[in-house]
Amino acid sequence: MKISGLRKIAGETKSLQGHYSSIYLQLNYDTSDGHAWTDQHCSLGHNSWTQYHDDTIINCGILTEPATMKEIEAMIERAVCEKNA
Repeated sequence: MKISGLRKIAGETKSLQGHYSSIYLQLNYDTSDGHAWTDQHCSLGHNSWTQYHDDTIINCGILTEPATMKEIEAMIERAVCEKNA
């Protein structure tokens, strides 16, 4: 499975301060071209999100603390498997 953008996402997570912070990143993946990216949100209840009206884009979850490229890759793979199940 080809995933581009992992290094950039891992760098973006370095400033995250944990689950109790209002700042978090929504992790997205486009199955048509293998590109991953994040959308930053600010909500105390983590209940804001970006909705894409494209069947090839998967919301892979939220990141609230620093993550490695391997951890991000695992989140994306898990989300793709769940969508294909």
